[in-house]
Amino acid sequence: MHISWHGHYTLKIQVGDITLLLDPLSPETGLAPVRGKVTVVALSNPSDPTMAYLDDVSEAVVFNSPGEYETAGLGLRALSWRADDGSERSLMCWHIKDMMLLHVGALNRELTDIELQELEKTDIDVLAVSVGGGSGLNTKQALALTTTIEPRVVIPIHYHLPRLKEKLEPVDQFAKEMGLDPKNAEKKVILKANKLPTEDVMTVLLAP
Repeated sequence: MHISWHGHYTLKIQVGDITLLLDPLSPETGLAPVRGKVTVVALSNPSDPTMAYLDDVSEAVVFNSPGEYETAGLGLRALSWRADDGSERSLMCWHIKDMMLLHVGALNRELTDIELQELEKTDIDVLAVSVGGGSGLNTKQALALTTTIEPRVVIPIHYHLPRLKEKLEPVDQFAKEMGLDPKNAEKKVILKANKLPTEDVMTVLLAP
């Protein structure tokens, strides 16, 4: 699968001719929304318009509530949790090409024991996690979650960008803690199940 990050909480995942878009950002963020054909859209926090922008994805299949789903060869287990403001959100666990990808969205706290038990039912290969604070996890919380989940690949998202209106921490500290130069960002990463690291966690910095 090909993964690119477009700022905020937004990931685009390409699998053959299938395009999966997670938490599509709106122009309200100060960043440009994702354009082009999309097959499937999933919203971890549909009540937040900055990460649930659907204007350009009218023909896509949209998942916006917790549950288990399958479409276009993709499997989703969306675990429900409720934020302090009363909004229902999801931890999105995707089964894609023999890999499990966990996108925690706008999670802003530690996982509960029950959530951990659910997630431990399958090994998490790829973790996409906020590191910039604000509406999501900060660097310290993201490092703790990475240690707990023990993914094979971690992708930091939702951190400071020059045009982003939300004031967030930069990715530098997270990158350094994971042994990576913050300047080494890629436009996309290509992951294959049989090529994932088997020992150390691989950190991938993506440039929007």
